[in-house]
Amino acid sequence: MPLARSLSFLSLGLICATLSAQDPAPKTTEKTAEVKVEATKVEDSCNRCESRSRRRASYRHFHFGRSSTFGAYVQGVLPLRDLKDALDRRTGYGLGVQWTSDYGDWHASRTRMEWNTFPEGSAVAGTRTYAKNFTVSWDHLFKLNKGETQAYLVAGVGGARWYQEQNTGGLRYSHWTTKPAITAGIGVQIAQRVNLEARYVASSINKTFDANTLQTSLGWRF
Repeated sequence: MPLARSLSFLSLGLICATLSAQDPAPKTTEKTAEVKVEATKVEDSCNRCESRSRRRASYRHFHFGRSSTFGAYVQGVLPLRDLKDALDRRTGYGLGVQWTSDYGDWHASRTRMEWNTFPEGSAVAGTRTYAKNFTVSWDHLFKLNKGETQAYLVAGVGGARWYQEQNTGGLRYSHWTTKPAITAGIGVQIAQRVNLEARYVASSINKTFDANTLQTSLGWRF
C-alpha cells in the first residue's frame, strides 16, 4: 500500500507539473496578440500623423507659396498719335508704385498705379495743350527664363483718368475724362530689386482724340 500510495502521489505530482508547464504558453500567446494590437495602433497613429503633416504642408504650399513685393518707379513717357501732335512732340514723365505677387518660376501678377504729366508744348494751329493722367492697371507678367536676371512680357488692363487743358488766343478750356487703358510691353529684371521696362499703353481722351503713349520705366523693389 505504501508503494501504491507513493506512486499515486508521484503521478499526481507529474500531472500538476505538466499543467504548470503548459500554463505560460497561453499567457505568452495572449501577450503577443496584445503587442501586435498595440503595434497596429501605433502604426495607424503614425499614418494619421503623416497624413496630417502632408495636408499641412500642402496647405502651407497653397497659401504661402507666393511672395509679394512693393516697388516704385520713375519713367519717361512719349506721347503718340493725336496727343503727340497736340503737345508738339513734348515728352512727359511719370512716377508710380506697384505691388507684385510672384507665383513661381513663370508667372506673376501686379497692380500698378501711376501719375504722368506732359508739359505744355508750343502752339499747334494756334492752340497750346497741357495734359496729365492718373492710371491704374492690373498686369500679368509672363517670365521667359529663370534666374536672377529675367526677361518677361507684360499684358495689362485698367483705366486712365485724363486731364486736358487747351489755351487758344487767351481762352482756356479744360476737362476731365476717364478712359480704358490697355498695356503691352516687355521688361528685364536686371537684379533682384531693379527692373527696366518698356510699355505701350493704348488710351484716348475722347472718341476722336487718341492718347496712346510709349513708356520706359526704371523700377525698384523694396
